Amino acid sequence: MTPEDVVLQLKRKGTFDSLRKRLLSEFQSAPTGQSFLENTNGFMEDIVKKDDSLLDKDRTSFYEHVTTELERAKFYDSIREEILETLLKDEYYQKQVDDAIENVMSEMKPTSSTVTETQIRSGKEDTKS
Repeated sequence: MTPEDVVLQLKRKGTFDSLRKRLLSEFQSAPTGQSFLENTNGFMEDIVKKDDSLLDKDRTSFYEHVTTELERAKFYDSIREEILETLLKDEYYQKQVDDAIENVMSEMKPTSSTVTETQIRSGKEDTKS
């Protein structure tokens, strides 16, 4: 089994989605998340004050403009670093990923009654091992 196969299985099982949801929830309830929200609101208000015609634009144009401004201000860089230094250092996330990988690997191991891909390729479909 390749690493790509393991990742695909983890995606199918929703492992990454559940970890992402938990991480987002922790971030939003932490002081860092509250600060980020306040800064984002202030930033958005400033952008609209500079150019109130943005409110008349369609959603796609507005989104593109705001995203460009946020990236230009390196708005996400500092929060990304802070998240990497705090929340992701929590052993919980690493343990969850390790456990999920271990589960996938054990589920994918052929049993004695399973014909493996190697056996099929070699023409040895006898399941008695």
